[in-house]
This record gives sequence, C-alpha cells and structure tokens, in this order.
Amino acid sequence: MDSANSTRPVYNFVELDLDEYEENELVLNTVHDLMTFFQNSNNCTCRHSSKTDLRTCFEKVGFKRFFERHFELKALNKSEFELVVKTQLMSFEISNEKAKNTQIRHNYQYRFNATLSLCKSVYLKLFNISEYLLTSLQNDFQQNGLKERIHGNTGRIPRRNSKVFIDYNITSSIKQYLIQYSNIYGLPSPMRHRNDSGNFIYLPTNETYTSVYNNYKNCFYIEHNEDEQIISYQTFCRL
Repeated sequence: MDSANSTRPVYNFVELDLDEYEENELVLNTVHDLMTFFQNSNNCTCRHSSKTDLRTCFEKVGFKRFFERHFELKALNKSEFELVVKTQLMSFEISNEKAKNTQIRHNYQYRFNATLSLCKSVYLKLFNISEYLLTSLQNDFQQNGLKERIHGNTGRIPRRNSKVFIDYNITSSIKQYLIQYSNIYGLPSPMRHRNDSGNFIYLPTNETYTSVYNNYKNCFYIEHNEDEQIISYQTFCRL
C-alpha cells in the first residue's frame, strides 16, 4: 500500500455531496488536496481584505462546486485551458493605472462567477496554476489578446529527436505489462510486510531489471513498427 494513501483521511462523499463520483485514486487525491488546502486558513485572505463579506472562499463557493470546476479545468487541453484563463482575465480587469514609469499597470478582481469573488491564492488553486504562469498569461493577453500563446521554442529543432514523450498511454501500457509479467513469473511471498499491506511479489532469482526490460522491448516490437522509438532502460526503471 502506498504510504501516502495510508495516511490520507477517509472522506464522507455523501456529506461532501459527491456520492455520484467514483472513489478512485484520481478523485480521492483531488478531494484530499482541496480539503488540505481549505483547512489551512492562511490560504484564503478574503476575511482580511473584505469589509462586507467575511466568509472565506470555501464558505462562499462550497466544496462541491469548487471541486467540480477544478476537475473540469483539469480535463482541458493546454490551448483550451489558456483560452479560458485569458477570457476570464478580460472580464476580471478593473483598472489600467499608469505607474510613475509610464507603464500601464493592470489590476484584476478574481471571481468564481458573476456574484462570488475569490482571493488570488484561491483562484490559483482553482486553476491549479502557479503565480508565474498566471502572470505570463496576463502579459500575453495584454500583448496579443485572445490569440493562442506561442511557446518560445516553437520552430526550433529539438536537441534530442529520439526522445520519447512519456504520456498516460505509455505509463499505462508498462503498468499492464508488469502486471501480466508478475502474474506469469511472480512468486508471492507467504508473509506480509505489515499488517496493512498485501503480499509482495518476487521474481525468480535469475531475473534482473535488465532482463525484464529486454522482454518488454521484445513485446513492444511485436506490436509496433521497429522504426518506432521505445523508452530507454533508465526511464523504464523509473516508471
């Protein structure tokens, strides 16, 4: 059992109004991450900055609505996500003040919707982005409007043309391969490491990381063209 999962509290999905969601690792990790964030009172500055509404962002929005918006944003691809942010920035802008150096200073009032305001730290959490990325999108919006942001490396020749991009499909296929491999060759331990853990699966003593990787390569080239790039031995071990 993953040690991180063993220390994660058990959340009541009915009380959180999330009973229609499957309690898989992605959902559980997201719930835990958001609950941990909101339980830290320092992450929301609304009570300190507002004289009229003393509620925190969590109290104003509610966990379910925040969770669902956060989850929806996770599902967007890069261009869709950045367009959503820039479109919101267009409506969030409240002033264009000229500083002493004559540069225009843009100010924004972040919101969850038309009626619920958010402090900046909670808005960053909602979109799961850093302040640096938000500033980059603000600058790009002021310079280029809603046009798609072009990365600085676009058009340049990659330094390593043979590098394989590791995505979910690759990691998932390796996981399935290892599960099948352990089902065929694995030797379950008769003992439990801890009371809360399952049995360990050992490979025969003549097996090594290298031999398992070589077998994976053979299986890979049976299913794929030999010209297709395969992940390196080092990446295989890390995964």
